[in-house]
Amino acid sequence: MIFKPIDQITEADLTALVTDGVSERKTLDYKQQLPDPNDAGKRELLADVSSFANTAGGDLIFGIIESAGAPTSVPGVEIVDTDQEILRLDSIIRTGLSPRIRHSPRAVPLANGRYVLLIRSERSWYGPHRVTFKGDSRFWGRTSNGKYELDVTDLRNAFLFANTVTERIAAFRAERVIALQNGQSPVPLADSAKLVMHCIPFESFGARPQYDIFALEALERIRPMYWNWRDISSWGRRINFEGVICIATGGPSSAYTQVYRNGVIEAVRVGILKSSQNPIIIPSRLYEEALVEYLPACFEILKDLGCSAPVFVGISLIGVRGLKLWAGPMSGSEPIDRDVLMLPEILVEDLSAPVGPLLKPTLDLVWNACGHRSSPNFDAAGNWRPKNH
Repeated sequence: MIFKPIDQITEADLTALVTDGVSERKTLDYKQQLPDPNDAGKRELLADVSSFANTAGGDLIFGIIESAGAPTSVPGVEIVDTDQEILRLDSIIRTGLSPRIRHSPRAVPLANGRYVLLIRSERSWYGPHRVTFKGDSRFWGRTSNGKYELDVTDLRNAFLFANTVTERIAAFRAERVIALQNGQSPVPLADSAKLVMHCIPFESFGARPQYDIFALEALERIRPMYWNWRDISSWGRRINFEGVICIATGGPSSAYTQVYRNGVIEAVRVGILKSSQNPIIIPSRLYEEALVEYLPACFEILKDLGCSAPVFVGISLIGVRGLKLWAGPMSGSEPIDRDVLMLPEILVEDLSAPVGPLLKPTLDLVWNACGHRSSPNFDAAGNWRPKNH
């Protein structure tokens, strides 16, 4: 794989592959010509891109001549309409694999008037992916020597891997919620109900990455949840054992956000789940607004780190037994019957997606716990439309 965002790759990057002698490998494959339009060409394309997705991700590059795996020149390929060609290949990939993979195409113009076409397949955490084109039913993986068909043992391991990572994510979140319930937090927190949000990239427990937290320390977007970020005297950041933590000042603190070295984000806010006028009332608009406002900031942090989707978002309310959601003076609520509401994880497949439709189904469950059908602060499509109550 070329270690550069695909939309930033230039002809110079491609010629450097030849100059530096970058041979084909597990994450890189050269092709001299575009895929043939016949069925054999389509099957070959699907096998190539799925083999990357089922293994470690990678770049499939059309328009480079190789010898024994080593690139020798970059003549490019003739493409009359790059948009149309990308649409053609994209259609083959979208309809010929199950489940679909995440991929990005790019046509890089060359000085000779031709193009190099790249297809970047992301490593998939939903695998394994199967070629289904015209009755085909094969799974492909990849080594440094090229692609190969997965056997029964490979398939069993692939399915078990996905399940194991999901279980590890759930276990991590449960452990953190229990720790916070028992007062075990990285900083002393005020004694009140806690609103907790975890953003957990799948790759954090699958690929075990270690991100550059020292660069992250300076990012201005790391701030406590629902906090006046302009008032820099009321919060600060520092490096700690887990990564980087942002803390609302005061003793004890009312909020912190911990960014772990593996990309996990844990944001905790104290005091937002109890009304100052009535300590048994949860100000519904306030706490939902905090999540709607803060989740996009977490997505931006993940992007800056280099994390990719899918990401699990887990919202938990700790210390809420007996509390009620405020739904207006004429609408009664039932008290919450448990100390912790650990809401189901939200699966996020696009870090640029609007957060309202992602959050609404989960936040509706809190309203269900108080005897209401759904949150009045979102419209039917999941758009944030807060009521004045």
